Amino acid sequence: MAQQQSSGPVKPTLLAFHGSGSNALCHTIQLARLTRVIKDHVNIESLQAPFPSAAGPGILPYFDDCGPFFRWLPPSQTASISAMRDGTSTHLMPPEVVSLIKSTVESLRAKGSRVIGVIGFSQGTKIVAGLLRASELRATYNIPDHDWCDFAFGISVCDSYPPGLVPEEVLKLVPEGKGEGRIARPTMHVLGGKDEWMWAGEAMVEKEYEVKEGGSTVLVCEDMGHVYPMGEDCERVGRWVVEVLGKVV
Repeated sequence: MAQQQSSGPVKPTLLAFHGSGSNALCHTIQLARLTRVIKDHVNIESLQAPFPSAAGPGILPYFDDCGPFFRWLPPSQTASISAMRDGTSTHLMPPEVVSLIKSTVESLRAKGSRVIGVIGFSQGTKIVAGLLRASELRATYNIPDHDWCDFAFGISVCDSYPPGLVPEEVLKLVPEGKGEGRIARPTMHVLGGKDEWMWAGEAMVEKEYEVKEGGSTVLVCEDMGHVYPMGEDCERVGRWVVEVLGKVV
């Protein structure tokens, strides 16, 4: 894990999930611009996925000396293009990832920080979607315990394909047939107009999220590829984060 923070009172924290074939260090560097915009309001804790992976898209040669690299799904979990498009691949979060998130939340709370939201890039957005859904299900059905899974909002950059990955231990406590529906928690989706995987992000938003005022907001950066936003687009995301924080903290 790599935490970005400044001195002063303990601020709330966003959990950050990198893309496939990356790691916490690479993600911290990729997040540097956005961190500068929001650092006075919130900390970012970059988690590292548990499953080894080859370097992902856009990682080499920039991060050639920053390996090893990891992913959020085991190599055995693969999906066809058709399954990606219609959202029929696995919807369960690997238990190794659940354990990592739990221990991170507990550690941050012990230091006095409230884990307020989640941010993900590419494959990491599947974790974001699953955690937001689990958080809503927990609140809707008054699921006891599992207070580690309590997130008020999310940011998804270059969304991956649906569905999100939900912790099975939460789904087991939801009435049968009630675990679906669209995610309503405030979420900023940043899609790149030049991202070859933009279709996957559009499918994620369409199938998983409620796009409306107070729900999901979609920002399409026309000249952006499969990367984090820069310039005014980054500033816009930062302003959105600060606005949402003002409503939920």
